[in-house]
Amino acid sequence: MDALSSAASVIAVIQLTGSLVKLCGGYIQEVKDERDEIFTLQRAITGLQGTLQDLLILLQSNDGIALPSSSRLASNITNCLSDLQALEAKIDPGKGKKLMRKVGLRALKWPLKRAEVEGAIQILERYKTSFLLSLQVDQTSLIVGVAQNTDRMNQNMDLAKLEGAMEAEFESFANRDEVQCLQGTRTELLQQIMEWAMSPSQKSIFWLKGMAGTGKSTISRTVARSLKDANHLGASFFFKRGEGDRGNAKKFFPTLIRQLMLRISELRSGVQKALDDDPDIASKSLKEQFEKLLLQPLLYLDQLGRQPQTAVMVIDALDECEHDQDIRNILRLLPFLQKAKAGRLRIFLTSRPELPISAGFADITDHEYQDLALHEIPEEVTEHDIHLFLQDRFTKIKHDRYIAPDWPGDDVIQELVTMSVPLFISAATVCRYIENAKWEPKSRLAELLRDQAKYVSRMDKTYLPILTRLLDDQETDESEQRQLLQEFQQIVGVIILLAVPLSINALSPFLGIEADQISNRLDSFRSVLSIPSDQGPPWCLRLSFA
Repeated sequence: MDALSSAASVIAVIQLTGSLVKLCGGYIQEVKDERDEIFTLQRAITGLQGTLQDLLILLQSNDGIALPSSSRLASNITNCLSDLQALEAKIDPGKGKKLMRKVGLRALKWPLKRAEVEGAIQILERYKTSFLLSLQVDQTSLIVGVAQNTDRMNQNMDLAKLEGAMEAEFESFANRDEVQCLQGTRTELLQQIMEWAMSPSQKSIFWLKGMAGTGKSTISRTVARSLKDANHLGASFFFKRGEGDRGNAKKFFPTLIRQLMLRISELRSGVQKALDDDPDIASKSLKEQFEKLLLQPLLYLDQLGRQPQTAVMVIDALDECEHDQDIRNILRLLPFLQKAKAGRLRIFLTSRPELPISAGFADITDHEYQDLALHEIPEEVTEHDIHLFLQDRFTKIKHDRYIAPDWPGDDVIQELVTMSVPLFISAATVCRYIENAKWEPKSRLAELLRDQAKYVSRMDKTYLPILTRLLDDQETDESEQRQLLQEFQQIVGVIILLAVPLSINALSPFLGIEADQISNRLDSFRSVLSIPSDQGPPWCLRLSFA
């Protein structure tokens, strides 16, 4: 029953209660012995009538929209009407009205016994209680609805002024096809990350670093999914160079703040104040955005005495941010979030160990962050995970392409594992090459095993952008580009070809290049070369880089 139908039924009941009140009033005037009983019944009917009138006002003011208690209310109104009609039939003289006109009201006799009156009063009180409950539920619903609408309006106001990079968020449509870690892989690492996220005593920043192709973004998506399922994902930003707003930091903080306001609703008033004070704050410097839109609203929560609740921000591929200075500024600002105790914000951040990021973390004290290098995880662990990954992908290929279950065999899988370790992207590249729908999978695999140059050529997508960015520096002229290429061939080429890795100090006399110059050049290749912080030798993660 909709609100309008309910209102019509309530009106009918109100009219009937009015008739009953009048009938009781007539008896009270003419009947002496049962006057107290009649008065008590009349008062119960009047109380029910008042509740019904309040309910009618609510129903009529709701524009015909069904309320939460509508279905139960309809049933109660029908039953109440029936019981009141039965009561009316008992106390209304009916045809005796003619007799009453002839002999007067003094001929009236109260028809109900005490027990019947008490029973009727109990029934009336039950209906009154039921209608009061419906009234309270519906009033609360309307109040909450108004509050939610107001919140949504305020939220829309905030979000309209905070233009974010929606495609950079976890589970955005742009990232719908991105994979997460296969079940059974990365188990210890994922457990370590989640334990860090959930423990209040851990450091505020977790930096997961790894060279190109080690699977950082896949891990980020898996962590984001686990945090979201646990209701602890505060916000996310997945950088990607060359992908519009995902490739720079212009909308980095607005994107995070938009998400945090949904997770921590109390932030909204502080963010709104910042926007009211400076409507253009979202276009100001990163420092201004961070302090006014994020840090100050979080600190205000501490003043409100809000209980600490963990919220983790996932920031993936910071190295993909196009401007090195923006990277440094972000890393300089994020540690200040630990000042806000009520928010208990944690930052899970992934990147390649490139110079701007390594330098940025070098300026952060050790007690503020912890780090883990993916390329330093024991090779047997990575090999096990890549083996599971390849088995899973080949199972799908066999199912989709109707291939015999014994293909390609354990020996071939192991050969592909050996080709891929320690890079997950190598294994993924192999699978994409083989499962291409335009070609027959068994033939593609045979070609790949015969001529691994086909595989190496596809790895160019991973490594060429690194070299291209090095040469595309607008401040580098043609002669400097030639020098960079020459030094790359001299230094990196030798490192790749060496059977036994040599330290930088050992490479210097061998190449005839100063050690400082070698170190400076290698800093540009931290994404593909492991460069120890001590005096250890640099080494190449994959021969395919050659």
